[in-house]
Parts: sequence; C-alpha cells; structure tokens
Amino acid sequence: MTNTTIRSVKINPTETITTLDLDSAKGGNDIAAAIDCRMFAVVDLADSIDLFVDDEGLINGSTLNLPATVLAHLLGNPTVIFGTAIAVGTNHEGQTVGLSDSQFARVQKAFAQKPDPGTVDTLIESLSPFPTIVSMLRNI
Repeated sequence: MTNTTIRSVKINPTETITTLDLDSAKGGNDIAAAIDCRMFAVVDLADSIDLFVDDEGLINGSTLNLPATVLAHLLGNPTVIFGTAIAVGTNHEGQTVGLSDSQFARVQKAFAQKPDPGTVDTLIESLSPFPTIVSMLRNI
C-alpha cells in the first residue's frame, strides 16, 4: 500500500489557519496528534468536507473555535466546536481523502467572507451561552 498525504486545513481557535499534510498511513493517530486530543469526532459538512474535532473539547476546557464554528455553520452543520479542528475531504465511499482544489477553495472562501445574515442568525442561536461572542456577531 502506497503512503499518500492528505491535504487538510488546520483551524486553531486563535484564528490561525494553516494547510497541513497528514500521513494517510498513520490515519487517526496523525489526526488526533494534529488536533491534540485523545478522541476525535467527525462533523459532516457540505461538498464532501469533514471536520475532525476533539470529541471531548467542551468538557476538557478547550477554547471555543469560532472560525471552525463559522465554517461548520456556513457549510450546513450548525454545531459549536471547541479546540483545534482539521478540514479534510471525503470520497464517495466516505473515506478520508485530501481536500480537492474546489473543496480547498470553498474552505478558503468561507474564511475570507463575512457570514450572510441567515448564517449569523443561526450562529447567534448556537452561541447563545456566549453573550460576548453573540454581541460581536450582532455587529457584523
């Protein structure tokens, strides 16, 4: 079996967003190490994009990841994400693969634009336990 790299985007809670090549041979171990967690969960997004997130992020005190939360909302999954996240592609069989050029561009575009009013409304609802962030969102 040939080792390949999985082109991904690593999204830190501090808004540091970088391209990362994961080692397909290491699979879940490489993902868990990259997001610094014991267990991860998969958040399904539009366009066959998945976010790998810390499954225990909320309970272990990880920082709210606003950029990843906004991305999830923009791509169809209104969830709140804590800790570092990694965006990857999936193939038609649901296997993790590197982001295609169009998927990569879609993720980049999501970070480069302001959320539309409908997405902001959904974010405000999802983030209601965080009044400071809600206040900020109301002003964009």
